[in-house]
Amino acid sequence: MGDLVRLRPLSLDDLDHVMTWVNDPEIVGNFAAFSGKPFTRDAERAYLEKLVSSAADKVFSIESASDGRYLGQVGLHQIHGPSRVGRLACIVASRSDMGKGHGSAAIRALLDLAFEAEKLHKVWLMCFRENVRAQAIYARIGFQVEGILREEYLHRGVYHDMVRMSLLEREWLRA
Repeated sequence: MGDLVRLRPLSLDDLDHVMTWVNDPEIVGNFAAFSGKPFTRDAERAYLEKLVSSAADKVFSIESASDGRYLGQVGLHQIHGPSRVGRLACIVASRSDMGKGHGSAAIRALLDLAFEAEKLHKVWLMCFRENVRAQAIYARIGFQVEGILREEYLHRGVYHDMVRMSLLEREWLRA
């Protein structure tokens, strides 16, 4: 994971941290799942309980390696065992921590886990087509565009195209 971040399994103790960003459109506005409606503390606790006990999700809190400060979440979701594929999601919880390499370091650490410990064949993700910053970050890590899903999500009253990107185990191990 390098000197920048550490990953630790998500726990219910992370609820206070998650509540600092989960309703902030400046932080989560690029997630298709963000509906613009606030999540209550009880609803978020129920969601965290589901994630913590899920076999199809492996979610981690990102901490600063230097001081242990909470930075966000990274995870593998929708893990499909027979096909050995899973969906990547990552969020850096504070604007002041963005652009400093924390997200990229966390994703790299998660990919090591995905391909080595979890034995996945493929990790995929989707992001808004207009989110070119995220696409550039994912491309630098090694993800390739698989395609465009036209008008896939209705978000803030507008249909948005989504870009699907993926990384195969052999591509990661070769890198």
